[in-house]
Amino acid sequence: MKLAKILILFSLVILPLNLKAEVSIKQCKEADISGTFTLIIYSNSFINDPETFIILDRADDKTKIVPYAPAFKYRIIEKLNEKEAIKIVNEILRNSAFVSSIKCSAIEDKEKIVGYELKPIYFPWIFGILEAVETVYKKEDDSVIVFIRLDPRVEKQLNSGGDSNKED
Repeated sequence: MKLAKILILFSLVILPLNLKAEVSIKQCKEADISGTFTLIIYSNSFINDPETFIILDRADDKTKIVPYAPAFKYRIIEKLNEKEAIKIVNEILRNSAFVSSIKCSAIEDKEKIVGYELKPIYFPWIFGILEAVETVYKKEDDSVIVFIRLDPRVEKQLNSGGDSNKED
C-alpha cells in the first residue's frame, strides 16, 4: 500500500517536471529573420511602455502564436515580409534614450522555427534590470500560447512613481 502511494506521488509530481518542453527559445540575430509574418505588438499603450515587445509569427506554418492576454493588450498586423516587419520593430522598440539594443530570440517547436520574439534591452539605469518583460511559451494543439508578465521590480517602480524602494 505504501509503495502504491509513493508511485502515485512520483507520477503526479516528479514525472511532469521531467517532460521535455516542445517549445524553446534560442538567441538569434535580426539578419536571421526571413519570410512572411503575422506581427503581434504586445502592449505599446504609451510612449516607452516597458511591457512592449513584438512577436513575429511565421505565416507559412500551421502553428499560431497567441498571447495569453485580453485582445485589447495586443495588436496584430498580418502578411508582412521581413523588411516591413523589421521596420515596424525598429520604429516601436528602438529608443536611444532608454533602449540599448533589441534582443532577438527564435521560437522553436520541435527544432522548427515558428516565430521570433523581439524585446527591448534597456539601459541598466532605467529600471535596474535589462529586460522588463518575462515570457513563457507553451505548446497547445496547433498553437503556441505566450504567457507574459512585467517584471515585479519594474511594476513596483511604475506603481510607486519611480521609487522602487518605497514602502507600500
